[in-house]
Amino acid sequence: MSKPINKPAPKPATRSALPPRRRARDSERTKAVILLAAQEVFLKGDYHQASLSDIARRAGVTQSLIHHHFGSKKGLYVAAVHGYLAELDEGLKGIMQPGLDMPGGDSPQDGAAFITSALRAYFRFLSTHEQCVRLYRILDLSMHNDPDLVAGLDELDDQGREMSTLHLMRAAHDRLCAMKEHGQLRPGVEPLPLLSAMLCAVEHWFTSSRRLNHRLSQAVGSAGATDAKAGDRGSGHAGFGGAQGGVAPEEFLNTVIDVFLRGALAEPPAK
Repeated sequence: MSKPINKPAPKPATRSALPPRRRARDSERTKAVILLAAQEVFLKGDYHQASLSDIARRAGVTQSLIHHHFGSKKGLYVAAVHGYLAELDEGLKGIMQPGLDMPGGDSPQDGAAFITSALRAYFRFLSTHEQCVRLYRILDLSMHNDPDLVAGLDELDDQGREMSTLHLMRAAHDRLCAMKEHGQLRPGVEPLPLLSAMLCAVEHWFTSSRRLNHRLSQAVGSAGATDAKAGDRGSGHAGFGGAQGGVAPEEFLNTVIDVFLRGALAEPPAK
């Protein structure tokens, strides 16, 4: 009687034995998990304070796998920031685009309507995206400490689709240039500095109002200011309101709009 032949047990399938499509899907899922973990870590503070070991632990992968997919900490940072900004893009476009689509006329009312709409829309967007404001602070600090990060973000933008943010800025600048040609802006007021001032004024409220309102309350008290708590409720972002007795969000925004209309337009519209 012949002895049965013992066949060797089949070897478990290795990663290289997986079908190409399966490997590609697994790779994309791994990259997505790493990016999510990176965004959570990077949004906590400065780029230089974040560690790849913390990101790897959160993602459940090895640091070598992070290097495999993104090359370096800087490469991961650029990819994580770009991915987060891309998520915000559609929300920003939905809020800002209606104002940019307004028919452009050459009357003072047309110019005033555009500036008012742009300031209110951007204020509304930042008031509902606290993480975006936090990212702005981190980017400012990171880019100050490491200017090369600016080039990294620019390179990644060039490789992918143009972000809505860039399209919206260009469209807003084009509208202000048209207003300049129609004589709607005062002599000496140029479109690019005006747009920069508008954006900075809105962003400054969300990055500095808590500190400044506290100091103003100490310096001059609450005389003449509206109730800050009521202003916070009305704006829908209690986390960004100033100290009690300081300037309320809506009060600040109305003042900024009035200053821009009277300071930038050749003929401010009558109230």
